[in-house]
Amino acid sequence: GDAYLMVEFGGEDSEDTCAQARRLIGKLKEASGKIVDYQLVDDEEKAGSIWAVRKAGLGATAFPPPEQQPHWPGWEDSAVPPDRVGNYVRDLKDLFQKYGYVGSLYGHFGQGCIHSRINFDLQSKEGVETYRSFAMEAADLVVSYGGSLSGEHGDGQARGELLERMYGPELIEAFREFKRIWDPQWKMNPGKVIDPYRLDENLRLIHYEPHQVETSFQFSDDKRSFARVAFRCVGVGKCRSDSGTMCPSYMVTREEKHTTRGRARLLFEMMNGDVITDGWQSEAVHESLDLCLACKGCKNDCPVNVDMATYKAEFLSHYFAPGAHRRPLFHYAFGFIDRWSRLASRMPALTNFVTQTPLLRNVTRQAVSMPQQRKPPVYAP
Repeated sequence: GDAYLMVEFGGEDSEDTCAQARRLIGKLKEASGKIVDYQLVDDEEKAGSIWAVRKAGLGATAFPPPEQQPHWPGWEDSAVPPDRVGNYVRDLKDLFQKYGYVGSLYGHFGQGCIHSRINFDLQSKEGVETYRSFAMEAADLVVSYGGSLSGEHGDGQARGELLERMYGPELIEAFREFKRIWDPQWKMNPGKVIDPYRLDENLRLIHYEPHQVETSFQFSDDKRSFARVAFRCVGVGKCRSDSGTMCPSYMVTREEKHTTRGRARLLFEMMNGDVITDGWQSEAVHESLDLCLACKGCKNDCPVNVDMATYKAEFLSHYFAPGAHRRPLFHYAFGFIDRWSRLASRMPALTNFVTQTPLLRNVTRQAVSMPQQRKPPVYAP
């Protein structure tokens, strides 16, 4: 098979849920005799691992191997009655094939809601036109099954233009009248459900015209392009959670600009050159990256492996390039700590006098931006 199906049971206790699972397996064997394999999981830790795989679906399908071409949520979240999922998915896959698309499908089949990411070309005019045609046909397909354009997350800009295909002109006009009563000046959330933007009108990548830049790092996972690095983040927001390592600075400040996602967004705006116009010399980007500890927690925890430590190093190499910004003293103090320590070990008495004597110690720490509660090392004679 080319998929895994995870079925979860609830019951009075472990014995009850396992009995339900065995009954299902027995019925499936009787019905088809074609079960490839199955596993009954009744271990909490193992179940947690399986759920972790499922939860990683969005990130894992964003840049799938082997090509690692970006897959986008352009037909994410369509839903049909659960007993019609099989036929709908088959027809949807046929539609993929018709338009030359490759897509990943994941959850929640039990509720009839289909999450998907598809390799739409959203950077060329022709690619966007093809995507638009696909979306129109996919909308008609899901409606033909008595389904919904949006099963879980709402319509927004991505579905607004398609709503009339699902509700029909009479209901859409009723929506318009309702909005006119409560929002006579049309100030609230314009361009969404009523008189919506076209579904291809505000795609961020079609307007993405990044600067071509030379980099110190190769970024082999991103086709050696920092422009592509800048849209690797797909906005999952796991960096805003309190689990795992990332992002330590956000856990303290609680500001979006100190999340991995916020920093990635600023890098995207920097490369696009529309909102942030001063490129590598941007103070906004520098401020956001300044509290990044370069711990590489995001490289491990982020579902799409955003590596902010490397991006920060790349940015700073340009920000502090000759003729640009001057490095602060503490960069030299700590960046060359091996050299200073070698020198200090040759005259430990003098070094210890400067760094350990109360008054001089405070001045020294302030000069190199060392927190006053930290104690410099004592060098051995």
